[in-house]
Amino acid sequence: MNIIQLSLLKNSGCGGGCKFCGLSKTETTDRKTLVRESDFQQTFDQAAATGSRVELVFQTVGANVIEVMNFLLEMKEVIQRNSHIELAINPGICTRPDFYEQIANLGIKRYRNNLECSRKLFAEMVPKRPLAQDDKLKSLLIAREAGLRVDTGWLCGLGETESDVEDMLNLLEIVSPDAITLNYFDPQESAEIFAHSNPSAERGMEYIQLLRSRFPEVELTLGGAYKLWLDPHLAEISNIDGLYLGTFLDHGLRAKSLESAENNQ
Repeated sequence: MNIIQLSLLKNSGCGGGCKFCGLSKTETTDRKTLVRESDFQQTFDQAAATGSRVELVFQTVGANVIEVMNFLLEMKEVIQRNSHIELAINPGICTRPDFYEQIANLGIKRYRNNLECSRKLFAEMVPKRPLAQDDKLKSLLIAREAGLRVDTGWLCGLGETESDVEDMLNLLEIVSPDAITLNYFDPQESAEIFAHSNPSAERGMEYIQLLRSRFPEVELTLGGAYKLWLDPHLAEISNIDGLYLGTFLDHGLRAKSLESAENNQ
């Protein structure tokens, strides 16, 4: 099952303050909704034509719950009109059970929140929000209790050790997700330069096999910079269930930003 993402909130950056991507900032960022009803419907049409599901992404950390609900209520008719297309939501972290009950009543079937990496690596990458991963884990468990399918993701290539890999697998077992997305770190997207794993197709293929053997019944998809790591071997991969069509991030964003800064000097 391939996934088509639609980013609902455009902003000048993410307020997470981590090192994962060039969108990460520590200052407050302005957010505004730029998606119209026609954009939403077009995404459903694309999903129907490609046999995909739709995932709504609020491109910010911890999007305001009221902000999320207001948008979903505004698009209620579109959601109901396309109820034959499976709909997921990636709204940031929320630990309020009533939020998940409300989105389930609107016809949303899945909740996604990426656990990202091991607890040790997460604390290093997101030092300004040390409890964020605990809240991510809690939000996934609450969403499942509300009857939603839950999806999460592993961002590999951050310089993880074998103990980091094992800890990530343990986190995934706690969640017992319906789907896992294996995201490959793209060093061009990092907010800062730091030690990371060199993109290795062999290592990437090992991670796919590791997840498939550990979670044989879980839907396994590839996201992030999988082409950067695996492009020469994509035709050989037969044990995944889908791909993300398009990217959550605009790959090359950090490089473009640096080039623009240099040109303005």
